[in-house]
Amino acid sequence: MKITKGKVVLAAGVGLAAVAAVPAVATHAWNNYHWERTGAEVTVPVIDNTTGIWAQRNHTQLAVNDWNQSTVIQAPYSRGNADPSCAAVAGQIHVCNDNYGNTGWLGIASISVGRGRDSHITAGITKLNDFYFDQAQYNNDTWRQLVTCQEIGHDYGLGHQNEDFSTDLTTSCMEYTSQPAGNESPDAHDYEMLLDIYAHSDGGGSGGPGGGKGKPKKFDAGNSPSDWGRAVAFDAKGRPNVYQRVQGNEIIVTHVTWAIGEGPSHGDHH
Repeated sequence: MKITKGKVVLAAGVGLAAVAAVPAVATHAWNNYHWERTGAEVTVPVIDNTTGIWAQRNHTQLAVNDWNQSTVIQAPYSRGNADPSCAAVAGQIHVCNDNYGNTGWLGIASISVGRGRDSHITAGITKLNDFYFDQAQYNNDTWRQLVTCQEIGHDYGLGHQNEDFSTDLTTSCMEYTSQPAGNESPDAHDYEMLLDIYAHSDGGGSGGPGGGKGKPKKFDAGNSPSDWGRAVAFDAKGRPNVYQRVQGNEIIVTHVTWAIGEGPSHGDHH
């Protein structure tokens, strides 16, 4: 039985006891990926290129507002040029929708990170696939908001709290579930995880995407596994859901949310 969603804003230094009401879920950072933090908050702009019902219902802006409830995230939101190709831009997160075809996925989040020991995210994108969201099962605000929230959460360096579609263990958008109602936003555990991920500062500055060193060229994540590179992680059903490819001095990492019953099999990856 699901608990009623309630917003919980955690201040820096709040202990895990503060989230005791949240189901016990393991650490769900996405590897060690994170934006460079040079101030009190990460202020990477989110550029909303969505069109149609996505823009009319403000799905991206709602997700940005939710993630900004974290005490370490304060993303400026702005409308973009509605380009569905969603090419990444250094120091920004771009969100786009389009009919990307019968690809098997509802949404993808792709980030570029520096090679070597530097795991700072340098650019991020979220793509939302209208091929599936125009179908009856997913053609509602609940599914749209869950996937928008989840992919932007990946762009900040979060993984999933739960990857079993047959269960519904949390009220977080960072969960795979076939029962999306009540999972449209982050939960307390997500905010706690962001505190852990961004617990350190990377130096002085304004808190925006930092460095100025080694900024990546623009990249297009593509729409299929052949574009994403090598599968490096698999979900509870054995489907590859994280891919990596090398591009110059950057690694492009793509997190995939497959539609229920869709996606490639795990093959012999074990």
